[in-house]
Amino acid sequence: MSSEQAAAEEEVTSSPPEASDSASETASTGAASPAKRSLPGSPRVWLFGAGAFALAAFVVAVVFGIMWWVAGTGENADLAKSRDDVAKAGAAAVEAYTNVDYTNLNEYFDHQKDVSDTNMAQQIDAGRTTYSKALTDSKVKVTATVQDIAVEELDDHEGKASFLAAITTTNSAGGQTSSKALRLEASMTRVGSEWKLSGIDSVPLVASGQ
Repeated sequence: MSSEQAAAEEEVTSSPPEASDSASETASTGAASPAKRSLPGSPRVWLFGAGAFALAAFVVAVVFGIMWWVAGTGENADLAKSRDDVAKAGAAAVEAYTNVDYTNLNEYFDHQKDVSDTNMAQQIDAGRTTYSKALTDSKVKVTATVQDIAVEELDDHEGKASFLAAITTTNSAGGQTSSKALRLEASMTRVGSEWKLSGIDSVPLVASGQ
């Protein structure tokens, strides 16, 4: 065998290991490739899409949250205003009914009618003559001060309310003067845009500890 034939034979015998290595590498990569799954589009596109969705959800939540808060606070604000209106109108009505001066009864009864609903105004007119005589004969003067008012019930939709009032009075009648604390319970009815007195009565004072 010549030296050239020996070299060729050696080259042929050394080639299969390289082919074998290449084949094994191909087999290994080929076996791994079926396990890989890819989503359409680039990762950056998917990342942007997820971020946009999250942002949209956040914006919707914020907008609806603000709308709910505005609706809630608006309703509460309206109710609070009505409660204040009842308290102010109630205080004026209590003063109109409890401040008496027998020397000026026309103004006294007219003031009562101004703060009363139609039914109460009719009752005032019906008893005006009788009460005027009794107050004049006894020379009654009463100075009342409203100490506190608590709105107990308020139906803003129906225009109905009730409250308790604590007052102090200084009474002068028949030449005698005295002071007294009273608690009154009154009902109010909304007439147009104004709250009017629709009923008033005294409530017994309860001593502390009872």
